[in-house]
Amino acid sequence: MQKIKIYGTMLIALLIAQTIVAQQVYDARGVGMAFSNAADARGLEQIGLNPAMLAVKHPFNFELNIFSANAGFTNNSVSKGFYEQYFTTGDSLTLTDKSDILNAIPTDGLQGQVSGRFNTLAVYMPHFSLALTGIGSGYFNLPKEVAEIGLYGNEDLNRTYDFSSADASGWGGAEVSLGLGFNADFLRGGMFDFAAIGFSSKYIIGLQYAEVEKAEGYFQNIGETNNFVKLDGLVEARRATGGSGFAFDMGVVLQSKDKITISAALLNAIGSVKWNAGTEMDFYSVNADSFGVSSDGFNTDSIFVTNDSTYAIDPFSTRIPAVFDLGMAYHATKHFLLTTEFEQNMSKSMGTLKSTRLAFGTEFTGIPLLPLRVGMSFGGARGFSTAFGMGLNLKYWFVDLALVNHGGFSTGKARGFTVAATTRFRF
Repeated sequence: MQKIKIYGTMLIALLIAQTIVAQQVYDARGVGMAFSNAADARGLEQIGLNPAMLAVKHPFNFELNIFSANAGFTNNSVSKGFYEQYFTTGDSLTLTDKSDILNAIPTDGLQGQVSGRFNTLAVYMPHFSLALTGIGSGYFNLPKEVAEIGLYGNEDLNRTYDFSSADASGWGGAEVSLGLGFNADFLRGGMFDFAAIGFSSKYIIGLQYAEVEKAEGYFQNIGETNNFVKLDGLVEARRATGGSGFAFDMGVVLQSKDKITISAALLNAIGSVKWNAGTEMDFYSVNADSFGVSSDGFNTDSIFVTNDSTYAIDPFSTRIPAVFDLGMAYHATKHFLLTTEFEQNMSKSMGTLKSTRLAFGTEFTGIPLLPLRVGMSFGGARGFSTAFGMGLNLKYWFVDLALVNHGGFSTGKARGFTVAATTRFRF
């Protein structure tokens, strides 16, 4: 029987705005501490985190953001070193190479996320902040069977390959947020000599949205007694090109003698986006139930039937994922800060997944003008991550930079990266 190889390709396009959301942090300082600084995010650093931090003492009475952004990508299978070893040398893949590549992909499939935040217009005054930001995120899952066919072809006779685990979602837009923080003397007591509560309201402008609603598919291979290959696939995805909505955050801060700060916040406690512009459903299917193969070659009666259509649908709403965030900061000395943060993403929606994350970070400011930061994060959508950050602090103007390796300590072991930069005036 003549062997053939069938290469399957699945492409899911996510329409994401120019900026793409990493944890809840915008500033490079927080990124350099592995997203662990919620309890020490003062001034404009609290945007996206706990609005109660607006009431905490800050050395400056006014801040004007110039630029702050972070963007990242991560996946669950392929590290930078792995990619360079197998995909950049130009050498043909051996059977061992193919086995290593396939074994690197979990049974659930190759998963990846893109994320980022962008902030170029924001102001802070005590107890108050106003910001215009760009936001978005994206997620995809490619079935392991697709990679298996791509590497080995249809050598596994009588095998049925299931593609139904394919999934993807993504969105992008802009957000106008107003934050207010208030002293809360009624919460003071015991070891805590300061307390505050805060609220933020956000008006969200949705620019693009795409989500796979339904994915089904299988490939049934030929066998000793079966001369026909069957291929059946279906993808339905809804998308939109515009919408709007609101979201609300609330938080509380407790502080003891300026040494220990505890932060607790429920972000997007209420929040959704109604998509009412360009709402469409994309439908694509392929079917080949008489793809014949014999010793004489292909059966001339083989038939491929495809259907590709798009139709308008009614406006729809999506829930903005709620996040519970708990953080603690400890000023061990004047120049040495320790932070920790627990974050629980409570829903799968709009390009994010349910996940639990724990992070630790530290900042050293003992070198004049040059703050240094490191951190580690566990769990969450990006798994184990290590972070490093540094800055140039000229008091009334500063620049911060940060890099996160998702998946290991070295860049070679990283399965993704987040980079961040912030610069701001303050007086």
